[in-house]
This record gives sequence, C-alpha cells and structure tokens, in this order.
Amino acid sequence: MPCDYFYELSAQQVRRGHQVDVLTWKKDGGFTKERMAEGFFVHRLPGLNFGVKGIFHEYPYLPSLPAEIDALKPEVLHVESHLFLTAFQAVKKANREHLPCVVTVHGVLAERGAIADFVQGAYLRSFGLEVLQGADRVICLTKSDAEEIEKYGCPFEKIRLVPNAVDTQLFKPCKEREDSLVVWVGRFVPEKGLENLIKAAEIVSRRVSKARFLLIGYGPLKEKITKMANDHGLSKFVTIVGPMNRGEIAKILSRATVFVFPSLKEGLPVSVLEAMASEIPVVGTSVKGINEIILDQQTGLLVPPRKAETLANSILTLLNNEKLRKKLGRNARRLVIEKYGWNLIIQLLGKVYREAITEAD
Repeated sequence: MPCDYFYELSAQQVRRGHQVDVLTWKKDGGFTKERMAEGFFVHRLPGLNFGVKGIFHEYPYLPSLPAEIDALKPEVLHVESHLFLTAFQAVKKANREHLPCVVTVHGVLAERGAIADFVQGAYLRSFGLEVLQGADRVICLTKSDAEEIEKYGCPFEKIRLVPNAVDTQLFKPCKEREDSLVVWVGRFVPEKGLENLIKAAEIVSRRVSKARFLLIGYGPLKEKITKMANDHGLSKFVTIVGPMNRGEIAKILSRATVFVFPSLKEGLPVSVLEAMASEIPVVGTSVKGINEIILDQQTGLLVPPRKAETLANSILTLLNNEKLRKKLGRNARRLVIEKYGWNLIIQLLGKVYREAITEAD
C-alpha cells in the first residue's frame, strides 16, 4: 500500500470537514510535526527498528506513540495495518483510554518465504490477535481477507468491508496511447511475483520487438530484479525506475497499453484499481484480492501465479488485439467508478467510525 494513498485518504477526509493527524515513524530519529498543504498534520516520531534483513527490513516500535495519542485526544483512532508493533501499541493505548479504535487489514499475510511466513503466523496468533480483538471495528478490503482473519480469531461482528478508493478524475484515459507499453507499479518484494514478470518480458520481447516494459517502485528486491533483467539481455526492453507521485503515475497509466500485476498474494491492490480507472486492460494473477476486482475476459485477464509463459501469452494477446483492449479497459473503468470512487468510500468509512464511537461509549 503506497504512502501516497494514505496521504490522499487524509486529504479527502479534511475536504469533508474532518481534522486529521497522522502519526508515523521518523527513520532518522528526532520528532517533527508538519502541516500539509491539504490541511492535515503529519507527526513523525522517533523509534526503534526491529526489522530483520531478509524478512522485514523495517519494523518500528515507537516509544512516544502512547504519549502522542494522549496529547492529541482523537475522537477516533484509525490504525492502518494489523501486522506492525505500532498497531499493537496504538490499540492497547486505545483500550486503556476507552478510545474508539478502527483497524484496517491490508492483506492478512505477506508471502515472503517460509521463515517470514512463520514469523507472521506467530505474530497473528499473539500480538496480532490482540490487535484484532481489541479494535472496536476491523476493516477488510476484501471478502477473502474477512474470512481469513475470522479464522485467526477476529470476532465476525466487528468486521466491515471497505475497499480502497481511486481518484477517477486523476486516473483517467488519454486518447493517445504509447504503442506496446506494458507497465507495473508496486513494491519490489517477493510476493509481487516479479521474477515471473521478467521471464514473461523475455518471451514477449522475442515476439514483439517494439514492446517496452516499465517497472515503477521501490523495495529490497529492486537491485535483484534489475540484475535479472540485464542478465536476460532485456536492458533495451525493461526499464526500472524509482517511486513516483500519484500525478506522475497517472500520466504514465493514461498512455500505457497494458498493465501487468503478477502477484503471488494480495490485499486489494491500489495499483490495479488505478490502472483500471485509467482504462488500461490488466493482466493479473488469479489470487485472492486481484480476482475480486478483475473478472476474466470482462474487466481484465486472469492467469495462474508463477506461470511466466501463460503471463506472457496473455500480454501478447492484448498487445495484438486492440478491440479486446478497449472492451476490457472500458469495463474496468466503469466498475471502478461504480464501486471504488472516493465519495462512496469516505461515506463507508464514516459509518464505520460512528459504529466504533458507539461501541466504545
């Protein structure tokens, strides 16, 4: 989940008359408070990083978080992601002070190998379970996540479905598309299936010489994926760049030919929704989260995870079939406008906040 999304969420809430304060980690130590142009405040707190290389590079604990919550006296405490120690800190503080507390689950687990998955499972059965049980309401982005956290012990009656949102005025189509431009946007982490994307790009490049792949993002695997692309002789076909702001990404998506998202595990990917809003046909893997927004042959194409050749064939199908691209793109944008616009999502969030306040009284 990109930081820009939380920025936009805060801005959208301020526009509707709410006062918003964001508490986050200041990685280089110290404390800062900054008022954003949109009217909300960002408080960056010093902390300790309990990250472990190869599992989770950044895993902060913020000693001053409870005191900062005390000073702000929020009407509602909204915790983004249940998987961090900061979530445990915030929910415990809310429980002690009888503060209404809402937790959003952005994917139950991140698939990052046996050791990381074991650590996440242990967390979910201990600290994570206390987070889910201590919250007044738990927001899930998808039905599959709701079913999964219930199995971990989250009370069913607390769970509410509120998906991610997209600014459909920012992310919109452009009449002119760049020829054969395939785009991916996200984090360079194991669960994104990027090794399969590079293998697929090699197959596509042999069939369509003008094809170009643009990968946008950040993360611990970025150097590895860059090296893999170069080792496969794809330097002319694959370009890998760092993170961009939403406006820059919107411009690229508006002109792209195909969006590809080969993840092994997902919550509800904002990147896919933004591509759909931009009227780009999406090739995504048939995993939970993605297959709840992409209907195969209707709003995009679905392929099995870890199948590079199948992924490549679906990309080739779209590159060679303009009529299908237009059909899938139009259907995708229509779906996003109907179900994932900011007005609807902010209304749903407001309802959840009111329920949490009533629950905490």
